[in-house]
Amino acid sequence: MARIAAAHLTRGAREAVARLLRQDADLHWNMPTGRVADAMARAAIWPDHIAGGKGNTAAWHYIDIGLFEGPAHMQARCPNGACIVARMNRCVADLKQRRGGGVWPEYKELEFLLHFAGDIHQPLHCATDADAGGNCVRVSGFGQSQNLHAVWDIALVRALAAQDGPGMLAKMESRFRGRLREWQNYGSVEKIAAESFALAKFQVYGKARPPIPVVAAFIEVQPRACATEAPEQVRNVLVDGVRSYGVRSLDVVRMQLYRGGVRLAAMLNAIYSE
Repeated sequence: MARIAAAHLTRGAREAVARLLRQDADLHWNMPTGRVADAMARAAIWPDHIAGGKGNTAAWHYIDIGLFEGPAHMQARCPNGACIVARMNRCVADLKQRRGGGVWPEYKELEFLLHFAGDIHQPLHCATDADAGGNCVRVSGFGQSQNLHAVWDIALVRALAAQDGPGMLAKMESRFRGRLREWQNYGSVEKIAAESFALAKFQVYGKARPPIPVVAAFIEVQPRACATEAPEQVRNVLVDGVRSYGVRSLDVVRMQLYRGGVRLAAMLNAIYSE
């Protein structure tokens, strides 16, 4: 996704992004601005690999909107601004003012934004069915990806890359050229989250076979506590992954990767337009 974004940056945004990423000694990157896609791709994974663990940044990667309730409850599911929607808005605001946020320097704020733009376009980072965004739902047929979240986070992305091959990004550009302006005009981070919630509801949970029961109450569940916190009716389901998530699911993943990339570029272009 970061590489897609890099291809749609203005000259000013590309130079600003390269300037910031050169400041991060952990990247060991000091290449010409024209090679900024490499640095963006590397920087985008850092928030998942913070030394010492994510700590209090863990909740910034998602927003648990209950499947039974919908996006109207978004604000209630973002206590004290600890969710992906609030943090993305904070990153954008801080970068516009050319400053870092709290303990994080400006270049780390950029790296958070690069990462969160990917997370918010993964449907299960914006929805939950008392199952920690699908982490507590077992799935068969996708090898080591044995829960619903992992299938959509890892397995389907790898399947798409294998299907589309080395020319995957070029194929996306060709396939979606006609929708570029529409997707760049994303409106707000809140609208992106609501869009991802709808995909989770209809294309992820809605396609599961056998069906996953909708839990009619909000239950906060941690991914590592599924056995004790997730309701039994959710834990007892074993989704047939191959029957549930085929070609149409790969189409959704492809669309979300591209939408996320061009929207990230739109955010960065707006930040560095002055």
